[in-house]
Amino acid sequence: MAKAESYNDLIFQLGDLARDRLAGKPNCPRTMDRVYRAEEALVARRDELAELEQQMNEEDVAYQEFQAAQEKERVTHLVLVKKWKKAVDAIEGKVRDMRKGLASKRAEKRYAADGLKKLEAKISDMELTRVDPLEIGLARENLKKNRLKQMRLERDIEAIEYDLNNVLTPAPGQPGAQGILAHKRLLEMDDEAENREEAFKQAMADFDQAISQKEQEIQAAEDYLDQALFLLGEDVYAQRIADAQLSPFYPRLDRAQ
Repeated sequence: MAKAESYNDLIFQLGDLARDRLAGKPNCPRTMDRVYRAEEALVARRDELAELEQQMNEEDVAYQEFQAAQEKERVTHLVLVKKWKKAVDAIEGKVRDMRKGLASKRAEKRYAADGLKKLEAKISDMELTRVDPLEIGLARENLKKNRLKQMRLERDIEAIEYDLNNVLTPAPGQPGAQGILAHKRLLEMDDEAENREEAFKQAMADFDQAISQKEQEIQAAEDYLDQALFLLGEDVYAQRIADAQLSPFYPRLDRAQ
C-alpha cells in the first residue's frame, strides 16, 4: 500500500513551482509579493556575507604582505647590526632594560584603560538604576583618581620613549652609528609587528563574529522565504489556479494527510 503524501511537503512544492509559473501573470496571488520581499532580503543578506568574507580575505592578504615586507627589510638591518656589533652591544644592556620598563608601563596603561571603561559603564548603570547618590559620588571620585593615574602612566611612557630614542640616536660621527640606527629600526619593527599582530587578531575576531551573525540572519531569511513559499502554495491551492503544471497538485493535496 502506497504511503500517503505529506500535505505540508506538497504545499511547499506547489508554492515553489508557483513562484516560477505565476510570477508577473495576471492570475498571480497577492502572496507572491511576500515571496519577492523574502527573496530580496535573502539576496541582500548573502551579498553582505560575501562582502564581509571579501574584507576578511583582504585583511589577511594585507597582513601577509606586511610580514613579507618586514622580513625583507629586516635582512638589510641585520647585516648592519652584525657589521657594527661592538657599537650595538655597548648600548644593548641599557636599551633592553628601558624596553622592558616601557613594555611594563604600556601593559599597565592598557589594563588601566580597560578599568576606566568598566568603571564608566558601572557609573552609568548606577545612575540609571538610581543608586544612592553618595555611592555614585564615591564612584566618580574613584574614576577621577583612575584618570589621573592614566595620565601619569602616559607621561611615564613618553619619558621612557624619549630617553630610549636618545640612547638609540648616535651622535654625529659616532663610530658604529649605522649599526645603532639599524638596531633602532629593528626594535621599531618589533613594536610594529606586535601592534599589527594584535590588530590583526582583533580584526579576525570581529570578522568571525560578524560573519556568524550574518549566517544566522541568512538562516532566518531562508526560513522566512520557505514560509512565504508555503503561504503561496496554500493560496494557489485554495484558488485552484488553472495551470498545466500546478493543477496536478490539487487532487494529490485533496488526498494528502
